[in-house]
Amino acid sequence: MNNGPLQGISVVEVGSGPAIALAARMMAGYGADVVKVEPPTGDPSRRVGPFPPGARDTETSAAFLYLHGGKRSVVIDLVRTDGRDRLRSLIDGADVVLVDVPDADRTRLGVDRSWWKAVAPDAVVVSMSPYGETGPRSGWLTSDLVAFATGGQMSLMGEPDREPLKSYGNQAELQAAFHVYGAALAGLRLRDRTGSGQYVRIDGQQVQASSMEAQGPMAYNRDPLPVAFTSRSGNGSRAIWSQYECVDGYVGVFVNAPNLPAFFAAIGRPELLERMTDAEFVGSELGPIVAQWCAERTMQQVFDAALEFGAPFSYVATPEVLLASDTVAATGIWRHVDHPVAGRFRVPGPPVRSAELAFELAPAPLLGEHTADVLRPTTTPAVTGRPVSDSE
Repeated sequence: MNNGPLQGISVVEVGSGPAIALAARMMAGYGADVVKVEPPTGDPSRRVGPFPPGARDTETSAAFLYLHGGKRSVVIDLVRTDGRDRLRSLIDGADVVLVDVPDADRTRLGVDRSWWKAVAPDAVVVSMSPYGETGPRSGWLTSDLVAFATGGQMSLMGEPDREPLKSYGNQAELQAAFHVYGAALAGLRLRDRTGSGQYVRIDGQQVQASSMEAQGPMAYNRDPLPVAFTSRSGNGSRAIWSQYECVDGYVGVFVNAPNLPAFFAAIGRPELLERMTDAEFVGSELGPIVAQWCAERTMQQVFDAALEFGAPFSYVATPEVLLASDTVAATGIWRHVDHPVAGRFRVPGPPVRSAELAFELAPAPLLGEHTADVLRPTTTPAVTGRPVSDSE
């Protein structure tokens, strides 16, 4: 049994987006009983790779195994009337409901604000949507690419004279996961104090806008914007705030004024500290010096120098490097999970580690594995583990 701080809290996840999936996974790790509602064909993330070599199966998707660890899977056909009845019965008794279905489906499924007010005012409902539940864009769909664009992030990324770029993967949606997670915890805390549930709306566009550092507040408060905030900077960089190529990869150098003594000591040139008031030196001479020092060393040698002198730079690690790193392993970040189909594999541990916060990494469920137990006596066990063909 998971004895984490959320033990005794029941959570129902209704939807298929990475934001609510990761938020629910974190809640499960900290002890909540999370029920993942899946369609008969399985959650779409079951068909997202990578997969083990030569195997494409609903139970071996790396995306699903990571996002849904520690949950229980219940198959409900929400197209059917009896399926919607089962969903309502399931969520009516939940402490937390995380939902991201399209706005047009919320009333039909019974997971909208009116349901919360009438049936479950004690529950904490976190509603994730691209552009909110009201307004002219409330019914619009989105993707990670669209979220990056409409939230402002892509205005900062890429070369000034080229097309804008998006960060790799599903980072916009995964950033939203922490807003969903935080909203759920805050709602539970407030319920403990007031006795009333909460209906919290998370807007994906606002999540992105809030992550723009200085550019976001500037856009809200300055008109016109300073020139530095109106175009993408691309790969333009300063000598001590950049990436450099080394023997076997790349390193990042990110030095602020208080770190300059440690930085110059690490590269063996402490005398250069006195020249940092010389604009010509900083603008044209320092960069090649740093580049030459990095080019003569491996990523590990750069990292060792950073550790020795307390300098804020390190190597740009690939997944393979991270998995093989003794330094990373020594932090205790890796945990092992045993899955009945996917076998034994490593996953990152909890986002926050503390001796007082028990976090358990359990395997992701098989498709419909817990349908009979959760919905008893209204249904029968679902077929589990349906393979997915390459044509799907």
